[in-house]
Amino acid sequence: MSRVQKACPVVFRMLDRGPEVLAFERPSAGKQFVKGTIEAGEKPIDAAKRELREESGLVVNSPMTSLGVCEIGTSRQRWHFFRWQGLSLPDTWQHETTDDHGHTFSFFWHPIDVPLDQYCHSIFEEACEFFAPRLLR
Repeated sequence: MSRVQKACPVVFRMLDRGPEVLAFERPSAGKQFVKGTIEAGEKPIDAAKRELREESGLVVNSPMTSLGVCEIGTSRQRWHFFRWQGLSLPDTWQHETTDDHGHTFSFFWHPIDVPLDQYCHSIFEEACEFFAPRLLR
């Protein structure tokens, strides 16, 4: 049996106070980053773009680049990370998903140098530890 593979588009923006990454709050599941399962036959970068569109409503219209692959969580899922600079995006917004039972996700920007809080699952802490140092290379 093969391990589950996930795609995680890391949307970032640069401000005078430093870089921020896009995060959201999911009803009953806390704060997290966009990510999702790579479908059979799907390329990881295509899955990252699809997940970003499905979960946030954002459409990638400029280059998205690989940040690498890391095994995350106790089940050691393979997460493929991709960097995309979100230009001219609002500070906050809400998006109603079409693929997740119509949940409304509340998006916000998280400063990369601020630790994640207790409302964020530990797998996202692991993810951030992996992608943060690679983000601005």
